[in-house]
Amino acid sequence: MEYKGIVFGEVFDLAGTGWTNSTIIDNCEGALIKSKNLALDKLKENAFKIGANAIVGVSFVFNYIGHSVSVSATGTAVVVE
Repeated sequence: MEYKGIVFGEVFDLAGTGWTNSTIIDNCEGALIKSKNLALDKLKENAFKIGANAIVGVSFVFNYIGHSVSVSATGTAVVVE
């Protein structure tokens, strides 16, 4: 098996308008992607701290609070030999 990494597809749809090409949408998508990547980096850091060399079953929870987003990444830390 060759590990390639976790892949994502993000889309930000402004209140169901279907708008997909504007500065506002681009900025929101960028913030969402950055937040998700920071959560993933923290997940990897915590897994490696306990001796894991891989993470399986990764999932994300996004919470929107006013104009802010909170992202939580969860997975199972494992050792692959």
